[in-house]
Amino acid sequence: MDTLSTNTTSHVKILAFQFISLTKQPSSPPLISRAEFVGIVVAVNRRPHFLNFLIDDGTGCIPCILWLNHLESPYFSRHSPSDVRLLADAAARHASAVRLGALARVRGRITAYRVLQKVFDWMDK
Repeated sequence: MDTLSTNTTSHVKILAFQFISLTKQPSSPPLISRAEFVGIVVAVNRRPHFLNFLIDDGTGCIPCILWLNHLESPYFSRHSPSDVRLLADAAARHASAVRLGALARVRGRITAYRVLQKVFDWMDK
């Protein structure tokens, strides 16, 4: 397997210093689009539509966002209401587990939001 091929379907386990060094090349697809991190929650900022938090794995901090606006977002309007309700309930459960000092495993899609790279899906505590 070519180590430089793009990985867009599985979550790659990487450390914060590796995540921080990722750069987006405008003319080519990203090498990694989904990642998994394990670390300690060191900062939490709750907002009405999202939860912003930092995960520290000992090599650096990873900024993460858990979206909480599933019921209001037009993005989910094409999905069935029961599926959207399940997603919203899961996000609310995960948000209640995010607290300072908690050990967390975060899996999600790497993308950009307000210039910073973030991991957008909180999948497991």
